[in-house]
Amino acid sequence: MIPLYRVVRAELFKAVRKRRSYVLAGLWWVLLPAVTLIIARVVQVNVGGSFVDETGTTVATLLQELASPYGLARVALTGPAFLSPSYYVIVVALLAAVFVGEEKSLNMWKTTLVAQPSRLAVIWGKIVAMMIVLAVLMAGAALFGVLAGAAATTFLPTSFAGAWGELGALYLQQWAHLATLALFASLLIFLVRNVALGIVMTFFLPALLEGIYTVWRATVGFQPLNRFNAVFQALELQRTLENLPRWFLTDNLYLPARVPARRLIDLFGAEAADLQDSPLAGLFGSGLTLPHAALAMTLYAVLFGALLTWLFVRRDVD
Repeated sequence: MIPLYRVVRAELFKAVRKRRSYVLAGLWWVLLPAVTLIIARVVQVNVGGSFVDETGTTVATLLQELASPYGLARVALTGPAFLSPSYYVIVVALLAAVFVGEEKSLNMWKTTLVAQPSRLAVIWGKIVAMMIVLAVLMAGAALFGVLAGAAATTFLPTSFAGAWGELGALYLQQWAHLATLALFASLLIFLVRNVALGIVMTFFLPALLEGIYTVWRATVGFQPLNRFNAVFQALELQRTLENLPRWFLTDNLYLPARVPARRLIDLFGAEAADLQDSPLAGLFGSGLTLPHAALAMTLYAVLFGALLTWLFVRRDVD
């Protein structure tokens, strides 16, 4: 444990001196709540007291969901999951570039392994340090959201009400899911031995593979169609399209952050169940449960962690 602790301490010492850590924190901690509050204020001034209040969803309710201390803390969790590529994957990929890729780009692997010969301690110390930095970034985003929301209560009709315990559990599970993404990004960067290519692959490879497989199953992956097997082929296609996305990396990875968005759907008169047959079903994680997503992420983490450990222990570095 002492070698692992020393690697973690050294990596954290390096991380706090990297400019990108503060840029990522500034965008997440300051810019996101500031933009949300500006939008909330514009909505209050231009929409408040209009016919919208007569539709069943009042502007005050909407502001409470988005711009209250609880609402902004929830936006800090949910917002990054709906970008393309997700801000979560941007943060993880850039951190993996620092912790794993920088050793290659600066020709420091041999120096690092002389200072700490235990390869297991080196690679897992980097992963632990990465997860600590992610925890700090997520906790800071939640804290700054609460502080911004508290300040907004002075000029918006909002309060501190909210399901804080549930939100904290979602933050914790999303952080745990990001461990899988951290292992995946580290594996790609170490495998291709190129930081830029590893980052690009982290951004787009999962979605690309999932899309290709879905198209293949919907076209080439079936027997030739004739009048006798048409019904069975249609049932097979339907079953594939319904079951396969339940195990996609991206759908399960962001589920804890996307679950709160269903609450906003309910506000506008739609039901979460209505998303089952909607093109937005995958975007909002319809049909998935948090325990299932946790199981899927655990399986992916074991796979990526085993491959990364095996490659790092057995592969020459330069």
